[in-house]
Amino acid sequence: MKTVASVNVANLINQWYVHIKKRDVSNAVELRDRIKGLLNVMEEDQDVLLYFNLLDYRFRVLMEDVAGEPQLPPIAEDKAKTDGLLRYYYFLFKGMYESARSNYSKALNCFRVAERQLDNVEDEIEKAEFHYKLGNLYYFTKTTLLSFHHLSIAKSIYRAYEEYKTQSINCTVLLALNYIDDGRLTRAENMLNSCAERLIKMGDNHLLAAVYYDLGFLKIQEDKHEEALKYFDLSFKTDDIEKNAPIMYMQCIYESARSTYKIGEVDKALKWVHLGFEFAQKTNNINFSLKFSILNICYSAPLEGVPQVKEFIEMLEKREAYVDIEALAEDVANVYSSLNNYKYSTYFLEKAIKSSKLTGKEVL
Repeated sequence: MKTVASVNVANLINQWYVHIKKRDVSNAVELRDRIKGLLNVMEEDQDVLLYFNLLDYRFRVLMEDVAGEPQLPPIAEDKAKTDGLLRYYYFLFKGMYESARSNYSKALNCFRVAERQLDNVEDEIEKAEFHYKLGNLYYFTKTTLLSFHHLSIAKSIYRAYEEYKTQSINCTVLLALNYIDDGRLTRAENMLNSCAERLIKMGDNHLLAAVYYDLGFLKIQEDKHEEALKYFDLSFKTDDIEKNAPIMYMQCIYESARSTYKIGEVDKALKWVHLGFEFAQKTNNINFSLKFSILNICYSAPLEGVPQVKEFIEMLEKREAYVDIEALAEDVANVYSSLNNYKYSTYFLEKAIKSSKLTGKEVL
């Protein structure tokens, strides 16, 4: 086959990155396969190869393909020391990867380095992407005001570009989730329902499945677990989230297990737990493996399993998973309270309170 000019491959990689930023998965996958074929016959150009490897790392985070622990090429870190724009991309993508793996402290450190290079970025959409990712991180660490701030900046940029309307909706969804954390449930529900209506018209089943999950999560806050389960079921049916969004798939299983247990269907809840644990092990997700293990003990042998539950909670503490512990430890406390074992109930309730105080502090 004839040698391909590296500049032509670089132009294709630029097009590929546009699809990645738009979260246009089907076109991104198709173009990635084409580029990988051309790299085998491209004239030697280490900079283009590095560019591809950086974006491929970003692409795998988009696809939530983090179980295999994708690695950035060693040369990227060396070049990032002298090239401001490359330094921005290197730490942005590394931060996104750490965030996807719930390593929030590491993620924020990377985003802070990237933020210092933001002046090297001329593309407004790229700046919006940065603020969206940082707002997303602050949401997951319950740092609500900072999340609002960065998501509002991102949304104001995206709204000016019709071709990025999906990203604008994404920002609205995350803002609604912040309203849930802030206790403004009616406003959050109205925003999520409006997003769902728009996504149905657009035919975007991937994001629609996420919105259904978020509506289920909202119903949990209202203690309406049967309604929550209906939304989780819609999420499973709307898109193949096991394949397309494995982290959301695990979260949906996890919340389905919790809600099913709370309406008294213990056997069914345990089926959800076993399904979730197997998937967490398969995808090498430590936090979810621990969370499903705790639920399994609490739903099947709570009194015999107290030492293990304590051990697993402590492991989550070492991983600074305070957001996870806050809700989970309260559930555990309620299990022991229902058994009239107030000693253990108090112990786990104190864990929940402690985590509530620590939530967000690991990133400040």
